[in-house]
Amino acid sequence: MAEPTETSSVALDPQGRPGRDSPIRNLFSTPSVVIQTATATGYGLWMVLGTALALGTYPDGRGEVLAPLTIGLIFVASGLVATFLRLPFAFDWHGWNPAKRMMPTMEGMIAMVNFLPMLALAGLARGDNDFWATRLAGAALTLCSLATLVYTARGMSRGLPAAVASVANTLPLGRTTWALFAGGLWFWLCVALQAETPVEPFNPWRLGLLAVALALGLVEGMRWRSLRQLADENGAAERFASGRGAVSLLGGRVAVAMLSIGLPSLLLISHPLGAAHALAAGLAALSCVVGQCLEQCLYGRAYGRLVAGHA
Repeated sequence: MAEPTETSSVALDPQGRPGRDSPIRNLFSTPSVVIQTATATGYGLWMVLGTALALGTYPDGRGEVLAPLTIGLIFVASGLVATFLRLPFAFDWHGWNPAKRMMPTMEGMIAMVNFLPMLALAGLARGDNDFWATRLAGAALTLCSLATLVYTARGMSRGLPAAVASVANTLPLGRTTWALFAGGLWFWLCVALQAETPVEPFNPWRLGLLAVALALGLVEGMRWRSLRQLADENGAAERFASGRGAVSLLGGRVAVAMLSIGLPSLLLISHPLGAAHALAAGLAALSCVVGQCLEQCLYGRAYGRLVAGHA
């Protein structure tokens, strides 16, 4: 008798899909994907802002600092608020359910540490960002946000089969990369709305963001390749290589790649001026977030097909 594979250990419903209480279905459900994307985007925005402040390259001004801090706070706190409201899709926040236990988990405590440098920056932002304490708080915010993305990524894959956890977008590299890209685009929007003069086309920051976009494309390609290898190992490769479903999957991958990476990169390269500058930044930031949400949902659906085909 053949040994059961990791995909066969996943509980399936009568339609051959992961069950309602399956960690896989919870991870890839639309509300959970939206919360995950928003949270990572907030941390990415704080990382970019903290780095700019730590290096002393961010323009002075209280509003210039408070605007990205506030937007990042809204994104980061979305998961915690959903858990406190006991929404059906928010079972816990980094493994912590406030209704069941008083003390947060280690992951929750690491995530909460981010609020300390964030509040410090909010209080220190008084018009001069070259103050040593402001730069130190910016560096602390960057390090805390990076540590949260790296450490909590492993917690997100808790309960998943090892093969799925290794290819899902929960590993530190993938999560940190797209958090940086999405956060950088929202940072671009904040700068475009507040700066009197637009950033130069060949500014190092803009070129760095394009480099992150390239890295994100490579990471996404590796994830899908790993899923294909998983399908080969479980004898379901034909479900991904032929048929109407394969064409639909390929078309969906191209569409979400254009939304999450292609269109934002094109807008970065085009470098529009005047009123179109802020409009392009807003469109790029929104397109990236929507594209990443759709990409996660598409990935979850592809894995669902793999499980159904192997069951």
